[in-house]
Amino acid sequence: MVYASVVIPVYNEEKDILECLRSLKKQSYKNFGVIIVDDGSDDKTLEIVKDTSKKERLKIRVLKQKHAGPGKARNLGAEKAKGEILVFIDADMTFDKDYLKNLIRPLLDDKKIIGTTHNYEIATNTGNKWNKLWGEVRVSKENAKDVRIFRAIRRGKFLEMGGFDPKYGYADDQTFWFKYGIKPIVAENTICYHKNPDTLKGTYKQARWIGASWKKRFFVFNIPLINCVAVLTLFLLLPFFILLKVFKTKAGNKLKYAIKDLLKFFSVKFYGYCIGILRAVYFGMVWK
Repeated sequence: MVYASVVIPVYNEEKDILECLRSLKKQSYKNFGVIIVDDGSDDKTLEIVKDTSKKERLKIRVLKQKHAGPGKARNLGAEKAKGEILVFIDADMTFDKDYLKNLIRPLLDDKKIIGTTHNYEIATNTGNKWNKLWGEVRVSKENAKDVRIFRAIRRGKFLEMGGFDPKYGYADDQTFWFKYGIKPIVAENTICYHKNPDTLKGTYKQARWIGASWKKRFFVFNIPLINCVAVLTLFLLLPFFILLKVFKTKAGNKLKYAIKDLLKFFSVKFYGYCIGILRAVYFGMVWK
């Protein structure tokens, strides 16, 4: 059984990291170790990790860096990993017991496969109106083939391709698609659970982070001067986009939302996108 290194970048994850680690402990695939890369946390994340490592008897190695974003954290974890296979997850994720086994299996069966992604990702926190609007199914079995995020990858190939590029910010784990046009293979029966932002503040921060990644993901935001005009145009069109989304959601969504709540949510979300791309284009800020 091939040894795998599960890399988890963390930044103030005290609310979620315990559940994530406990879920890993229950995996049917046992030959793995966990690498926690702390991205400058100032909460109790590392205390919880240390305590959980002892209680759950998990192989956990902790690395630290100054706050520089998850891309650099993932690369540091990969550089120091001992596993032949790298698995990249987030601290607010939990998993079906066969997740690792099924995610890694294609790499063991076919040496030509570089990496894999999961085929079903469900939001676990849809208990309030804000996180529910993000959607319950984050990755469906139908659209998994279009996912560009590598969840498991051969460590040698990862390092050979230069790792994840932090300039993509939120989308750093899609680097190999942007640079080489390479997508992961979909691993069957790989079910995981992920959390949505559950407040308007969380919605804004998530949207701002996503928006910042547009600088490198979309050509128009890479052209000097034109990118500045594009950002300003985006702000001018913001009310139109918000109203379009509100009425489209009201018409097509079975959930009965008041217009005022839809206006709040999409105003915050779309404004976050715009602020994110503005910060990236004008100030070079591509991560939180």
